[in-house]
Amino acid sequence: MDTTPTRECCALTDCPWCGRADLVCRFCAGTGRWSPERPVTDGDGMIVWERVTEECRMCAGTGKEHRHTPLG
Repeated sequence: MDTTPTRECCALTDCPWCGRADLVCRFCAGTGRWSPERPVTDGDGMIVWERVTEECRMCAGTGKEHRHTPLG
């Protein structure tokens, strides 16, 4: 599995979180990728969970922490 963040910064211009290098994203551990689970229906109609790997939605693939609280 690739452990390199997928992008340098998020879509926000002048994002204060992207300018920091001291905090890694707590959801992907700084890799820019995470493995959440999603519901799928099996052949019998039962809902089961399968793990998928995708770009981290919490840091936009930057690997940097993006909290929804003011910096301080």
